[in-house]
Formats: sequence, structure tokens, C-alpha cells
Amino acid sequence: MSIPPPRLIPEDASHGRGVACRQRNPFDLCRRITARYWPGNNSSSVRSVMSATSVPLSRKLRVALVLPLVLIASVATTGATAQSGRDRALPVDELTVGSELVATTGLRLTAIATPDDRSGRMFVVDKGGRVLVFHPDTGTLDPQPLLDLTSRVSTAGNERGLLGVAPSPNFAKTKTLFVSYTALGTGVENGALTVSRFELDSAGQATIDPATEQRVLRQQHNLNGNHNGGDLMFGPDGYLYWSTGDGGSADDPLYGAQNLSNLLGKIVRIDAMRECDGRPYCIPKDNPFARSAIGRPEIWAYGLRNPWRFSIDEQSESIWIGDVGQNRWEEINHVSVDDDDQPRDGWNFGWSCREGDDIHRVPASAGEAPDPFIDIRCNPRADYEDPVYAYGLADNDRCAIMGGVVYRGEEFEDLADGTYVAADYCTGQAFAVQERRGRHSVNDAVGSLPPRVTSFGLDAEGEVWFVTDNVAGGTGQIHRLTFAETAP
Repeated sequence: MSIPPPRLIPEDASHGRGVACRQRNPFDLCRRITARYWPGNNSSSVRSVMSATSVPLSRKLRVALVLPLVLIASVATTGATAQSGRDRALPVDELTVGSELVATTGLRLTAIATPDDRSGRMFVVDKGGRVLVFHPDTGTLDPQPLLDLTSRVSTAGNERGLLGVAPSPNFAKTKTLFVSYTALGTGVENGALTVSRFELDSAGQATIDPATEQRVLRQQHNLNGNHNGGDLMFGPDGYLYWSTGDGGSADDPLYGAQNLSNLLGKIVRIDAMRECDGRPYCIPKDNPFARSAIGRPEIWAYGLRNPWRFSIDEQSESIWIGDVGQNRWEEINHVSVDDDDQPRDGWNFGWSCREGDDIHRVPASAGEAPDPFIDIRCNPRADYEDPVYAYGLADNDRCAIMGGVVYRGEEFEDLADGTYVAADYCTGQAFAVQERRGRHSVNDAVGSLPPRVTSFGLDAEGEVWFVTDNVAGGTGQIHRLTFAETAP
């Protein structure tokens, strides 16, 4: 995550010029939604267009037959519903978030994940190169790390390190742990974005021998130390998703994010539990370029600057991506992970042509002056995906979006079920987003969390936890997120 200087640059008036933009709505196939949210305003402007979708006669007959039964059931349950209170979460503008401090570690914590083995433990990542075992019921860490890769991980600069961890699905049986990190080395090996696999003897194994590392996938990243991405998560399809930064520096000088011949500025999707064609992984057949020569087959989405943290909500089969901006906009993207909803050439989020909703100009101070690089960075035939929310960085202390998670727990189910929560790294300002029938509602004043939040995660019960850095006011803490109804 980049910590850029204060933003004093006015809004670019060239928004959208000459570039096609799309806000697909994979959650309601007979609608197309275009929505933009403006920083500092909790209200949203939403435009909806219904398409003329024909309904087969047989479906009409089924609806006609079922409707009376639905009406009868509705009448029968009205009283019960009234007695039980709300049957859905509060509107996002009626929510407040808070936190409970559970542990202070003094470490630079970067990620948190939970194995599905009913052990009750969580895995917490120390940026220096260790995976630690955390017990949320007692608020304690095991004295010995589960995995120590400090001799293999580069921590040069502010953004390199051990960045992600992902236990395999059905962990009790599959017993495999994946990590992502920036590699320690020389030449092109220096800072290489790396995904590695460790096969355990048992799910409850206390320590993992680093010598058992199997390198699965790497991307050269030796020219700059920033913009590494590094999040790692399995989706409901059983595939491993991995985020990568654009190669670093500023303005994407390598043009990595739109270049389909590399894995920079991408969301990668692989079948990491199998091996195929001499690779230590397989290519999902529905990846956009699985059978195409125009792009790497591992690519699932592209056009991202530094997708430091993303999460996949299994219930809605969708992915939320927090993409750290350069010096004007921070953005949250939300699209379906259902292969039937994916564009033919994959999701393209627009960087480095676009930052947030606007055209990104080089230099940004050029205003309306000619941009000599715009023809290289912007493809007039491209179909860029709009963020569902973007907040500005001018005249405030905010600096970088820390992508969050969707709440699916039980304790606050009646308040916050289905609510996505993220935060700004510098200020701890929290943001809440709800998606209802394709429309996204945002509360950008939902509460304040401790500064230097770096990552969110879910425990086995679906409750939300987050970790913080130990620099510039942070102390490497582990917190539990809470929800409340906003006081009148």
C-alpha cells in the first residue's frame, strides 16, 4: 500500500472522455446499473435502466400457478414476521461500527485467515516473514510461529514482506497452506512476487519446515519496492485467487496493469490443488485467456494499481477489491465471480487509464493540457469497470483504502448481515457498503477504527476481525469489529 503525499489536486474535468465505461450488474440480470458515489456525501446517485427481456410462456404459467400459494404463505407469516422484528440488516446509513481490542503484538501485521477445520484458531501474518497462530477465545498467540520464512522474504522498503496466507478448503483433509511474499534475492529474483505451497502432515501440525516449500507461481518485480498486492484467498469455486500490484513507482511506468503478457496489476486465478502440463497448478477452463494467445491464462481480472486487499463473499458469489490509488482517488470494486457473468476478456478495472471514476493524467498537475501518454494507457475500445465507491484524497488526511470483508456472522446478523466494511489506512475511517438488487449504498461515516488498519478477516463464525500495523501510531494490534444501530 502506497502512502502518497498530501493531495492538493483538483478534480479532473476530463472524466470518461473517449473511453467506454461499464457498470455491470451480475446480481440482477435484467438490469444494468450505473452508480457513482462522491466523497464526503453519504447519498448516492443511481441510474437504472430495465432491459426488455422476454419471459417464456412456460415460466409465465409457473408464476401464475405459484402466485396464489405465495400470497397465502405471505398472509400466514405476516404476524410471525411482525413479532420477530427485522428479517434483514439495517440500512447502511443507520449502522455504526466500532472495535474491541483483543491483543497487542508490536508486529507489522499484514493478513489474517481462518482454517475451516473447527479448531477455532486463526492464522495471522507478520510482515517480517512469519505465520502465527492466534486463539481468539483467549486472545493469545502460540509462542512458536507456525511457519518462519524470514530468511526468504524481502522486507526492503515499506511495502515488501510476507503479505498473504490462505489455508486450503476442507483443511482437515487437504492440509495445505499457501502464502504470498516478496522474495529475497538478487537481480530479477529480488522482490519477486511469489506464491508458495506447504503440504502438512496433519492439520494440527505445530510448525512447518520451510524446506518443504513448493513455489507455485512467481512474477518478476525487482525494479520498484512498492505496489506488490499480495492478498490470497480461495473462492467458492475451489480456485486460488491472488492479487498483484502494477510493478510500482508512480503512473504505472511499466504499463503492467493493462499488459496481458505479465501478471502485474492483476487478479490471478489458478487451480492450486492440482498439477497440469508441467506446471505446479492447473488453469481453470473458464479463465478469460485459458484458450487464448492474447493473455496469460492465469489472469482473471486486470487494470488494477495495488489491490492490497480483496475478499470473496461466498453467499453472493462476488469479489470485493480495495484498489489503492495514486494521489486522487481510492476505490472499491465489486463484481461477480460467477463465470457466466464475466466479460469475454475478463474484468478490466481501468488503471492506468483511469483512477477511480476519472481519467488518470500524467502528470496529474497538467489539468487539461495534452497528456502525451494517454494514447498508450487508454484504449478507446476498452470496456472499463466502474468502482462502486471511490473517495477523494484532496484536503484530508486519508491515504489508502484497506479492502475489507462482508459480515456473515450471527451476533450482529440483524444489524449488518451482508454489509461490506473497509477502512482507510492513515485515518482508520471506516466505510460500509451494502448491495441490494444491484444497487450499492454507501456510508462513508460509519465509524472510526484505530489507525493503520492493514487487513480484515472472518473467524469460523463469520465474525469480523482486523489487524493493524505498528508504524506511525499503530501498535500491531488484533481487533474484533462490532456493529450498533446509530443513535437517533
